[in-house]
Amino acid sequence: MSQRFSDSPSGRVRSWERRRGRPTAPWFIRPLVILLAFALIVVLTFRGVQFALRTRHGNSRANVAVYEDFTSASRSAANLATGIIPGWQRDVIVALDEAQRHASEGDATETNVAVDRAASLVIVARLRSQPTPPDFFDDALAKLDQILAAYHTNSRLTEHVTDARIELAELRSSIEPVPPGTPQSLNIDELLVATATGATAPPSGANQPPAASSNSEPAANSESANNSSAATNSGSASSPSSAGNSKAAANSSSASATSNSKSASNASSAGNSKSAPNVAASQVFVGAPRILAIGAVLNPASLGGNLLDATSMPSSAEILEPPPSRIFADNVHVENLTIVGAAQTLDGIHWKNVTFIGTHLRYEGGEVDLHDVRFIHCMFGFPSDDRGGRLATAIARGQTTVVIE
Repeated sequence: MSQRFSDSPSGRVRSWERRRGRPTAPWFIRPLVILLAFALIVVLTFRGVQFALRTRHGNSRANVAVYEDFTSASRSAANLATGIIPGWQRDVIVALDEAQRHASEGDATETNVAVDRAASLVIVARLRSQPTPPDFFDDALAKLDQILAAYHTNSRLTEHVTDARIELAELRSSIEPVPPGTPQSLNIDELLVATATGATAPPSGANQPPAASSNSEPAANSESANNSSAATNSGSASSPSSAGNSKAAANSSSASATSNSKSASNASSAGNSKSAPNVAASQVFVGAPRILAIGAVLNPASLGGNLLDATSMPSSAEILEPPPSRIFADNVHVENLTIVGAAQTLDGIHWKNVTFIGTHLRYEGGEVDLHDVRFIHCMFGFPSDDRGGRLATAIARGQTTVVIE
């Protein structure tokens, strides 16, 4: 019997027959391969995330290493033995590096968070009176400049960066030493606590103006002596026979009054000298704002001393009040003084060779002229704009001369 071509098996049938003849794999091989593929994908994803994070933080760690080498010569004696930079300074630098990276990526929210974290670390360091090398301020301010340069179009970011500059300025002011020659009557420790908390400096007998001596007792003695003498003289006129006795009595009364007056005066002056033994002769106490007219010049000659003590005033009370316009055209000058306590606005006054101690300084964004002006343990209330940032940056760098017109 002959076989026709149509009866021969097709290619698909032959392939199926060959496949059916081969040995089949166990049933669990296919699910196992799927699970292994899924595990491989998870592992590769995890490794990729780790690599991305390691690359992202690599620049921050490198900058910290450079910063540690750069500030090795400025470390405190306590850290020279270990050669380790204080942790809070390293954390501030890392936070600013993170802010710089987020700013370059255009992420304003994360940039603000990182800058605020750095500012919070600076506040804690100030409250703990941490020693800080001058190089730290230069490095931190430079990084803040780089953050603004990378993302300068955001006004909200400018406010956060300026607030961080102000915190650096307050930290710089907190580590400045009290100048020598400051009267011992000033309780600097209590003043600093009052400045930090915004309260009034606690009164003490040492830093209060000495009470004026009372001369009422000698006056009373003198008046009684005069009355006694007058009565004696009138009695002598009516009774001539007793003129000698009256005259003797008057002389005795006058001598007694003079003796009482001298003794009372000596006792009063002795009491005053004991009441304020630590009050400096150049120390002037103020309990209310002092008005400065147009063209006024306040210096030791016009004030009567070179130290203006406002510790008895509330921490928010203004010490010196220039004309309301607060511009340079008013020509108001304050020179060669040390001002302690209370608060003061810097706008519109020409300040020269002035030292503020424990004062709350305000700046309203106007004209300011500082020549050889120092801030010691002061707090600052500056606007969060470019002008406030310029003044805060100058103070944080330790500059004593700043002019903003």
